[in-house]
Amino acid sequence: MELENVAVGANRHIYTVGSLFAGIGGFCRAFKNQGFNVKWANELDPFACLTYKHNYPETKLYEKSIEELSVKSDRLEPVDVLTAGFPCQSFSLAGNKLGFEDPRGKLFFEIIRLLKEFGKNRPKILVLENVKNLIYHNNKQTINKIEEEIKRAGYWFRIPLDNKGNLISDKSNAVILNTREHTDIPQNRERLYMVAFSQDFFKINNFKFPDTELGLKDVRELLDLDFEADPDLYFDVNSKYGKMFADKMAEGNKDSVYLLRRAYVRENKSDCTFTLTANMGEGGHNVPVIQDDWGIRKLTPRECVRLQGFKDHQFSFPEGMPKAKQYKQIGNAVTVDLVQKLAAECLRKLDSLKK
Repeated sequence: MELENVAVGANRHIYTVGSLFAGIGGFCRAFKNQGFNVKWANELDPFACLTYKHNYPETKLYEKSIEELSVKSDRLEPVDVLTAGFPCQSFSLAGNKLGFEDPRGKLFFEIIRLLKEFGKNRPKILVLENVKNLIYHNNKQTINKIEEEIKRAGYWFRIPLDNKGNLISDKSNAVILNTREHTDIPQNRERLYMVAFSQDFFKINNFKFPDTELGLKDVRELLDLDFEADPDLYFDVNSKYGKMFADKMAEGNKDSVYLLRRAYVRENKSDCTFTLTANMGEGGHNVPVIQDDWGIRKLTPRECVRLQGFKDHQFSFPEGMPKAKQYKQIGNAVTVDLVQKLAAECLRKLDSLKK
């Protein structure tokens, strides 16, 4: 299903959004597509800030650490929805897994601080995103602490686990969603999404997460295969990595997407790409690779952007942005189409308050 901008009727109330850890604006684009007004955003990375301002010049961007952000001194405008894809490296299987012992892990508590600073003007809905391992990190103690802190901040929020420690998804306000299962975008990307409702406005939290969606786009529909890509994206077939890809592709499907993982090449046999990661721009590893009429090459940043749900007419990188920075920003983003489904449900719940 193609998600398009939602027409906002003349009589419809326009709800507002604030975005923490905004990155290149995946949450912002999704909520804007659903008719919300993004009032402000916060991002620390200077390169991501350049990209954000290039695409959302109308949004007030606070270019500083969340630790320096203050409701009072920065005059943060109260919003209906607050989004935050807070840093995941300290909880990720691919990271150091230090959790709250890692300075990046502690940034979750800055979200709670800001909610408390808003007081009675705190957001009606809170939408958070992180890696799926957050559920199981530190023998469930991390997610239990997150649940406790969100509740103490005045929100309905629960994450029930069964006797084996597995998430009871149909009763939970936190669910693992996969881009390839919940949209038509062919990227295998599992992320944990959490939604909390303010107790001042809602009697319960019965947020309905999206159902699975049948029918994926062909991954090659999202690629630029009619013309040659930049020469620096192609592998020398006589190089170490070039030979590794050529050998693997010779025995596999020429239309598949491949990936170099340390000392071996993997073929994605599910007609998808592998998860786009923040370290795609570091060397030859982790960037999806295909074969086109001109040779074996990495996916371009533009192709990766499409695989995160950003439409060509809605997003571009500022001129001169290094490719490595582009890949990193894409890997750190959320999939727009998936978050837009969450935004649609947020809209429905906010509208229900007026009935």
